[in-house]
Amino acid sequence: MQRFFVLVGHFAFACLVTFVLSSVVHSQFVLQGLVDIGITVSLQDRLKMTIDDLQGLFATLGAIISLSLLLGFTAVAAINKLTKTVYYNTYLYPLAGSVTIWVMLAAMHPIMNITVLASARSTAGLVSLCICGAIGGIVFSKIRAK
Repeated sequence: MQRFFVLVGHFAFACLVTFVLSSVVHSQFVLQGLVDIGITVSLQDRLKMTIDDLQGLFATLGAIISLSLLLGFTAVAAINKLTKTVYYNTYLYPLAGSVTIWVMLAAMHPIMNITVLASARSTAGLVSLCICGAIGGIVFSKIRAK
C-alpha cells in the first residue's frame, strides 16, 4: 500500500510540474500576442497575469492535464509490463507526456469548436505545450527511477 501512495505522490508531482510549466507558457504566449498588436505589457503585468492564470487554470487545466498524463503514463506502464522491461522509461514517459498533451488539445477542439488554450493556436505554442508534457514525463521517469 505504501508503494501505491509513493506512486501517487510521484504522479501528482509530475502533473504539478506539467501544469505550472503549461500555464506559464500559455500566459507568455497570450501576452506576446498582445505585444505583437502594439499593447505595452510591463514585467509587473506579466507576473500578475502569470500568477492569475496559475490560480485560475488550476482546477480545469490541472485536472485535464492530470487525466491526460494518467492515460499516457498508464499506457507506458502497460508496455513495460508486456515487454517486461523498464529500460526505455527515460524515453517513453516523456514521449507519453508530450503526446498526451497534444491529444488533449486536439480532442478539445472538436468538442468545443475552438482551440481552448489560445497559446496552442500557433505551432510554436503547441510545440511549447507539448514540451511541457515531455518535461512532466522526464520528471516522472526520474523520480520513479530512484
